[in-house]
Amino acid sequence: MTTPNFPLFSLDLPQRPLDPQFWWREVCFVTPTLAMSGGISRNHDIAREQLARWEEAGITDYMPVHIEFNEQEFIEANSNIRVHHIGVDDDLGRRDPRWFDAIAEQANEIHLDPNAVLMVTCWVGCNRGPSATYAILRTRGWDSLPALRAIREARPIAATIYAPDAAAWWVARNGGDYNDMQLAVDEVRSWFRRNPLDAHWVIGSINGW
Repeated sequence: MTTPNFPLFSLDLPQRPLDPQFWWREVCFVTPTLAMSGGISRNHDIAREQLARWEEAGITDYMPVHIEFNEQEFIEANSNIRVHHIGVDDDLGRRDPRWFDAIAEQANEIHLDPNAVLMVTCWVGCNRGPSATYAILRTRGWDSLPALRAIREARPIAATIYAPDAAAWWVARNGGDYNDMQLAVDEVRSWFRRNPLDAHWVIGSINGW
């Protein structure tokens, strides 16, 4: 895939986006075949409504990357969406490169089907889900900054905090050395400084803290 050709200036988006609750379960397409949102509700009446919206939007596959719970059985019983659960804790620590390996391998397998449309979520759709989406975009040929920009433009509450780890992972998997990895991490962190997002406030607003 060719990376879109647009300037890499700072985004004109607020550090505290309006109405995080709206964005929580909004379907946010980064590309025509890759979307993000918040996770499927534990309230099954709400979850059925979510699944109906997802299917209407064309979603065929779902990759939840939260570890808190697994609704695969319910989802596959109430929709035609295939579930690929690759959960991890949102502990703000370093992400194991093997997590990104699993995400990339599964996403590449899904997209062997030209009609597949993948939804990626964590619970809020702020940290883990967007970071997994960033890793998927890198495997599709996107450069780092266009990927970060596309994610934030599609989903203004996407903090994507594990992108530095994903950037280092991608460099290492493509033969880069430690210095190359550090440059990739610094590039991502510099973009975060230019485009700050108050992730704690976003998550607190959604969770009612």
